[in-house]
Amino acid sequence: MGNEASSVQPHAGLSKSDIENLQKTFPKTPSKLLWSPWSEVFEAEQLNVLSQTLVNKTGVISFQNYQQLAGDVGKGGLENKIEFMLMIAKIQKEKLTTESLKTCIAVISKAFSKAVKKNLSISDDDCAKLASSLSHDLIFPSEKRKASFQKQETKVDIEIDDIEKVLMSNPLIESMITEILNHCFQVTLRPQTLLPKLPTGHKTSLTLLQVLFLNFQLPHEMRHLWRPLFNTDVHGESFSKFTGCILNQGPSIIVIWDDQGNIFGGFATDSWKLGPKFCGKPETFLFHLHPKMNIYDSTPFNTNYQYFNLKQKTMPNGLGMGGQLEYFGFWIDSEFGILKTSPTCSTYHSAPLGQVDGKIKKIEVFGVGDLNEKDIEAGKSVLDLDPEAQAVLEMMGKTFHSKVIREVDEDNERKEELEKQLAN
Repeated sequence: MGNEASSVQPHAGLSKSDIENLQKTFPKTPSKLLWSPWSEVFEAEQLNVLSQTLVNKTGVISFQNYQQLAGDVGKGGLENKIEFMLMIAKIQKEKLTTESLKTCIAVISKAFSKAVKKNLSISDDDCAKLASSLSHDLIFPSEKRKASFQKQETKVDIEIDDIEKVLMSNPLIESMITEILNHCFQVTLRPQTLLPKLPTGHKTSLTLLQVLFLNFQLPHEMRHLWRPLFNTDVHGESFSKFTGCILNQGPSIIVIWDDQGNIFGGFATDSWKLGPKFCGKPETFLFHLHPKMNIYDSTPFNTNYQYFNLKQKTMPNGLGMGGQLEYFGFWIDSEFGILKTSPTCSTYHSAPLGQVDGKIKKIEVFGVGDLNEKDIEAGKSVLDLDPEAQAVLEMMGKTFHSKVIREVDEDNERKEELEKQLAN
């Protein structure tokens, strides 16, 4: 490759360091097909199509063409990434439909899943659901996801400009393509942080694309880290344990699997704290992961974002998001296992998340982002309170049973252990 390397015309978008790093992983023996890790990420047919665009007159992949692809797609604009998607999905520009776009996104989603190699499951069904979600506004123009939830998708003819609009409004697609190229070229063309850090060996029922979908909706400063707080597979079906694990843990994501196969939940901007009033901020949202992948943003109608109460005779006891008392977007009752959702929710633009009267199959809760000092201090055991403060809590009816107190302490120890794992 030495003679060719000396005659290469470097791509204007690539630095000298980029070129040198690409040369290090380019094989010395001429090849007609792309090599590992390309062959691990793309299907055989996709690999063949991509390889054909890189061969020179002698029928082998040239470094000139190889670095050109890195510069054009890795460092180039949306039009280059659209060309790349259409090429590997074998879609003709003259016959574009929403089905074409969904095929492209599904191909990219699957390749991304293979490229990142996280200890999370990969599902073809999730690739299709993510593709439908990101194509929603072309399939159902001017319709909220609440209105389109029960409707069947129809094929709509589209233009290249429509695809560009989808990529502009859903930067996740472009980011996935960049991450795929970073992995395959073994060069950081553009740094990406699409998936959060999780403790080594942590097990979750969420798939890779479900984590990706939720994480990309979070504020940027919260995307780098998910802290597992509660999992019914680990902690059992106990509301007291649930309470002890999630109190004062900063912003969080609650994911619920019900006995009908629905997967849904919510992102809470504020720490969960016991009290008879709603809290939270407009950035909270509800979501579906199955049967569809949807995010439901908040409405301007009210601020009933988060509610968490316990041991009150005149108020609902449990955890809820959205709606109003007794008519929440979703409600986890203090009688653990009882689950309620509402047909409509005034706080979020949400479709019915599950059954009006349902049952919990599984719950997972993750703290997202780093804990701030205020939450760390608030998370200390209530046993640290002075006697006068404890007496006030008793009078208000908000004190924990001794079991919950112990569990809060145990949770502090668990958090310290988690921090050690993440630091390693």
